[in-house]
Amino acid sequence: MPKILSIQYLRAAAALMVVFFHADGMAEEYLNFSGLPFGAAGVDIFFVISGFIMWITTASERTTPPSFAVTRIIRIVPLYWTMTLLLYGGWLIFRDPATVPSLWNLVRSLLFIPFVSPRTGEIQPLLIAGWTLNFEMFFYAVFAFALFIARRHRALLVCTILGALAALPLLVSPSGPIGLTYTSPLLIEFMIGCLLGIMYERKALPRPAVAVFLLAVGCGFLLTSGMLSAASTGVARLFHWGLPAFLIVTGALSLEPKLRVWRLPMLLGDASYSIYLTHGVVLSVVKSAVMLSGLDAQPLLTGEFILAGCLGSVVAGVAVYYLIERPLVAASRNAWAAVRRVPPTAAKQVT
Repeated sequence: MPKILSIQYLRAAAALMVVFFHADGMAEEYLNFSGLPFGAAGVDIFFVISGFIMWITTASERTTPPSFAVTRIIRIVPLYWTMTLLLYGGWLIFRDPATVPSLWNLVRSLLFIPFVSPRTGEIQPLLIAGWTLNFEMFFYAVFAFALFIARRHRALLVCTILGALAALPLLVSPSGPIGLTYTSPLLIEFMIGCLLGIMYERKALPRPAVAVFLLAVGCGFLLTSGMLSAASTGVARLFHWGLPAFLIVTGALSLEPKLRVWRLPMLLGDASYSIYLTHGVVLSVVKSAVMLSGLDAQPLLTGEFILAGCLGSVVAGVAVYYLIERPLVAASRNAWAAVRRVPPTAAKQVT
């Protein structure tokens, strides 16, 4: 299917928001600067987009649960495994063996099994950015299950499962990383994305004039919430960041007929996954350079640090997209085609 420009631009914006959030966080920690936390809401925008994309890309009756699962695995796993294994290899080479995470934690990271990281005390895999992929892969599993039934009942099943799991903490107190992850209110954001997909298909989105209002309210709400509260967990996050994400995605989709192709945002949208997975490493390199230079005691350099970190993350992410992600996805598609004994098709652009 042709690319939806608004989704491409939102992917780019969401990736840049997350990069800014982490660069800002490092500046706050190392350069005595207190910034705004709203950039983390890029993740919430990604989750809403994911629900939307899964719905509209499975409109064909030919989409079976196995084919859907393979498509998502090929899209997500190759780059994530590559980055995780490179990170682990770097730790084996350059760190004290006593501080290297266990092989069991490596396996759980690669298999998207939530666990509490001994390094951070948070529910995070070895590649910290991968915590969102634990949610994504669980959502894909729920959606694949829903593909077994007729499409007219599919949204109800997906919403029932995700809604029931998100509501479960109202009745019981989930414990452990798996229980806390799979009953998180963040699951509602995928559900919202699916409902937006239905509205998009039925041409039931708001008119452009209303869309501009929704975008303005969403962005304003996001900025205000960021200044008032970090809102990083639980129902508070769903209200402070999930609701603005819904308004922003709805508004952007409603403006789709008015949008034109802009090459840079299109490129950043294509490379958003690579930017997201690699930016933590890039920011760590920039941080180390600042610390080694002895400039960390000069708060006036905060802006330069954030700018260098964000630009470096974007450049590195685009390079990884072209040099690693696209070739890996193409090779995986061709390998799967060979396994099925179907002539490999030309590598398609990552969507």
